Amino acid sequence: MIEHKYLLSFKSQRSLCVARINGVMALDNVGSKTGTQSSGFNVTAFVESGQNTMELLMGSLDENSDTFSPDNECEATLTKASPYGDKDEVISHIKLTVDDKGHVTTQESQSQLPNGKAGFDYAAMSKIEAEEGLFAAQKTFTLSGLPDWMWTTARPVSEKNDMEAIKNFYLEISNTLHRRDLNQLWKMSQPAWEEWAIGENSRPETFFNSFGFKEILDDKNYVVRAPDWSRYKLVSYKEGRLFRLEEGALGSSPLVLDNKATNKNFEYNPYLSIINGKVMIAR
Repeated sequence: MIEHKYLLSFKSQRSLCVARINGVMALDNVGSKTGTQSSGFNVTAFVESGQNTMELLMGSLDENSDTFSPDNECEATLTKASPYGDKDEVISHIKLTVDDKGHVTTQESQSQLPNGKAGFDYAAMSKIEAEEGLFAAQKTFTLSGLPDWMWTTARPVSEKNDMEAIKNFYLEISNTLHRRDLNQLWKMSQPAWEEWAIGENSRPETFFNSFGFKEILDDKNYVVRAPDWSRYKLVSYKEGRLFRLEEGALGSSPLVLDNKATNKNFEYNPYLSIINGKVMIAR
């Protein structure tokens, strides 16, 4: 049983907001029409003992505008939660608001937190092409006492040397989905579910079942889409110890099943690691 969980809470008001932990997209309101949302996520399995980062991005709901108004707001809070709920501790906090001149400000963010580095790593309009028009702010914080997750001991990925093995592994997953082999999919991903379960004090099967693989594979209308590798690029996290192939700003996966009857699709988008020289599903 893990002693503490690290819980990310997320609030947005009339704006596009994205929260990331160690670069990994944890929560967003991209599907919200009003830009107002409140949600949470257990990020325990994505943080490690040592330095970690929390990033919050905010943008206008109007795709044709990069200006902000005073009613725009994004907030993310990372909390160290005790099993009994009586000693919860705020680890990191970022709140983005807009002043009466339309400038994004971080003034309402909590500072002087015991685990946090003083100030922001950055707080400015993003210069990343896929994040054009978004204001980005990031803080670094330090944790201890976490399990040695398998991804923390992984070899950093190399785009030059590992792409063939990565594509072959994606094809192995794709072929498993094509065969509708639920047992093989479980075996390939089991170590990841086991670590998810540690972070939640739950059972691995609970997480695996919650993704809905059985329901999708039992529905013969779902057909695996052949990956078009030219659309995807290698994106790595935490010094290359976690990675996956992604398309676009939201990181769409090559592993997609299309429903011929409803035109819906199902996407499986695992994070991978290279452990003992082998590509594995890590999250």
